[in-house]
Amino acid sequence: MLKISLDESYVFDLLSIYEVKLEKSTGAANEKLKTSYQLLSDEIINQIGIDKFNQIKTSIEYEMLRNTNALVFELVDRAHESELSTITANANYDRYLKKIAIQEKFFETEYTEIKL
Repeated sequence: MLKISLDESYVFDLLSIYEVKLEKSTGAANEKLKTSYQLLSDEIINQIGIDKFNQIKTSIEYEMLRNTNALVFELVDRAHESELSTITANANYDRYLKKIAIQEKFFETEYTEIKL
């Protein structure tokens, strides 16, 4: 895996996305997500400390971000309601498949993102 610099808010957005996905997933997908969530949490804590991590995780701002991500997932789930949303959902899934192809061809490791 690559270690790259990202804005802190971007990383907490990703963490909140994992939380939303965890609520929607079951079985093997859920286990992979739990592992990814824990690894990301650990990496964040190692860099900013547990106190700052907990301060952010319990903030109203983080709760609002998480709720917004839950709404986005709900809207994506409703993709069948219009032709444009179906096309968008299909394009997003195709993007996911392309990321898997790059990961497998050039890095020979399993891609860890779970698409629900």
